[in-house]
Amino acid sequence: MTTVAPSPGRAGIPASALPVAVRARGVRVYDEDGRGYIDGSSGPICVNIGHSVPEILKVMREQAEEITFVHRSQFAHRAVEALTSEILSITGSDFREVVYTNSGSEATETALRLAMLHHHRNGQRQRDVVLTQFPSYHGMTAGALGVSGHPARRAGLEPLHDRTASTLPVSSSDPERLLPDAGDWERAFAEVGPDRVAAVMVEPVGGASSGAAELPDSVFRRIEELCREHGALLISDEVMTGFGRVGQWFGYRRANVVPDLIVTGKGLSAGYTPIGACVVGQRVLAGQSAADLAFGHTMSGNPLSAATALAVLQFTREHRLPERAEQLHQVARARLTALSSEFSFLGEPRGRGLLQALSVNREHAAAAKRSGTPLPQLICTRARERGLILYPAGAHDLAQSVLIAPPLTIGCADLDLLFTKLESALRAVATELAEGGES
Repeated sequence: MTTVAPSPGRAGIPASALPVAVRARGVRVYDEDGRGYIDGSSGPICVNIGHSVPEILKVMREQAEEITFVHRSQFAHRAVEALTSEILSITGSDFREVVYTNSGSEATETALRLAMLHHHRNGQRQRDVVLTQFPSYHGMTAGALGVSGHPARRAGLEPLHDRTASTLPVSSSDPERLLPDAGDWERAFAEVGPDRVAAVMVEPVGGASSGAAELPDSVFRRIEELCREHGALLISDEVMTGFGRVGQWFGYRRANVVPDLIVTGKGLSAGYTPIGACVVGQRVLAGQSAADLAFGHTMSGNPLSAATALAVLQFTREHRLPERAEQLHQVARARLTALSSEFSFLGEPRGRGLLQALSVNREHAAAAKRSGTPLPQLICTRARERGLILYPAGAHDLAQSVLIAPPLTIGCADLDLLFTKLESALRAVATELAEGGES
């Protein structure tokens, strides 16, 4: 089956050998041979409420029978209005409108455009730098990659980025510390010049780049202070963390900060339909609506996607899934800590809620890579053989890891089975490393 080109090897298996999925229910995906897999990465980190939830499918069918599409420049639609009200009821009074896109990457692009427009309208055209974190990942479109601290995914685009945006990924000054600390951010503002910084964009909890590394609350608060002191906007990338994944509706709430722009996607529709959104704060373009500007794409905020996303958010609220993710955090962390203690090639677990990761020791990761297969991908391959789907991560030597992020609806028995399968996969990897002289 070669009509679609997935990212080769990202899921720990060659693209040409991917099984063909034919159906999915709850936390399981089934291939055409009838084999079931526990979706331990929520496909990836998207299917927050589980697959094929009857309530969501019912809403989709009913909406499709009424109307699937009208262009936002020609008609308003109740589904879009209701979704906007629902999102703003979650974010609260610090935010005033929602700009819809078709993906998280497009939402990142929208946030960057809004930030630049905000400063231009205020007569501050010198603000041309966006500070981001290294490592980080903010999307696959050219502009979103331009503000990502992910060298492998940025490769080949440097000339384009040099012409379209000035970005500075802020790195840790300590080679043994994965993420930059408050001092690193202060130095970045000083080196660039505070009056040139247009925005700072961060992930409350990382994903593909940092392996679920948490931005410390104190650092997040200091970044907010720097933005307020120097007139920059704060953008919270909640594409992966948003709508309950990390035990809160949004990751920024853990640090008690208020961003100016929120970038969302993934969990907004839980994979049932393509949709993303940029939630706009009160300070951005004060006195002017983004709706009056040239934002959006042809399919943005279409009735079918809006109705589906609304049903997903209502399901998330009714089933208290953010609270459930917070409750399961300790269960998952205890199991991951036990595994990291048992296997010498593993480091400390990272993450929050049901966005967690097992890190891989740098020495073992380097040795495995020299032998031909990166260790996170090897772990994912052995897990897949046991009917468990995981996702490799890491754009930095210290970030090499495997993400564990099942649907927030996973039951205790299935969560236990997930870790049983993971332990079996790790034992197989340990045997291979020992036989290869890497134990």
